[in-house]
Amino acid sequence: MLVPQKILLIQLRRIGDVLMTTPSVAALRSQFPEAHITFLTERPSDQLFKASAHVNEVLLYKKNSFWSELKFLWSLRQRRFDLVIDFFGNPRSAAMSWITGAFFRIGFNFRGRGLFYTHRVTMSKNGQYAAKHKAQLLEPLGLTLSEFPLFFEVDEQDRHYADQLFEQLGLAENDFVVSLSPVSRQPYKVWPAKNFAEVADWLTETMNAKILFIYGPGEQSFVDDVRQSMKQKALPDYAVPTLSQTRAIFEKVRLHVGNDNGPCHFAIAARTPTVTVFGRPKAVNWTPPDSPQHRAVEFDPGCKQNCVYPACGLECLTGISPQQVIAEIQALRHSLS
Repeated sequence: MLVPQKILLIQLRRIGDVLMTTPSVAALRSQFPEAHITFLTERPSDQLFKASAHVNEVLLYKKNSFWSELKFLWSLRQRRFDLVIDFFGNPRSAAMSWITGAFFRIGFNFRGRGLFYTHRVTMSKNGQYAAKHKAQLLEPLGLTLSEFPLFFEVDEQDRHYADQLFEQLGLAENDFVVSLSPVSRQPYKVWPAKNFAEVADWLTETMNAKILFIYGPGEQSFVDDVRQSMKQKALPDYAVPTLSQTRAIFEKVRLHVGNDNGPCHFAIAARTPTVTVFGRPKAVNWTPPDSPQHRAVEFDPGCKQNCVYPACGLECLTGISPQQVIAEIQALRHSLS
């Protein structure tokens, strides 16, 4: 049986995708406690491992000049990894896996990329949670996961920040704080602001909730649009926190409502109940399976399987009413009571 000493894990691009690898990362740490685990990713996803108990080192990939790229690839080769798992699986990451020269290289058997790996995994054709999908890559090592909790550890400084923020906002320990994240860089994930406003007003009027907006750099306009449509007052804005500070905030809120975005996954990692609105992406791919704590709201106008975006009116989003989201919030509260 392979007992690797140096492991390289590759997942580039988006924060949500990187978070979906964390159940597999935790399983590898448990199986190989003495191994040095290196995670290769891009900014800002490196912040997810700042306080990680499962990763020893984070490498940052930056698209740069031809010679800088060659220098980086040569440095990977020099590290002499004995196990590489390519969670990303695009041509660039597949080539990186091969260049390392690792004896054991695992990746999905995508067209034109299988030759770069020593062990190829055929991806399941059935829709499934992304973390479960990525965990298939552990099967050549004899590892099979039955649960897929996300991990995004934070430190005491992050928790201290969250404590200070709540104190600054005048929140008491027993306040029913609901985080609301109406943001996304992808138009096919943005539920209308007026709908979020209606849900926020209902939460305030019915549950005496304190609405705390969650957003990142350059996303203030999404929050402003919701505020302008609200009848009730939400908590005031605050300086945009780091990713780990945002994750710490979720330990203090009672419920998270929002679009399918990074904060949704942060809340899941914090074990905070969530209600998420899905547009083009399928909810099954991004919602923990069989979990009463995490609810998804989606509408299929008949084209989600063969999406034609942007040649559509995003009926998958506009077809979801505030009443549907409110119903899921009520069902969630009932199931957890």
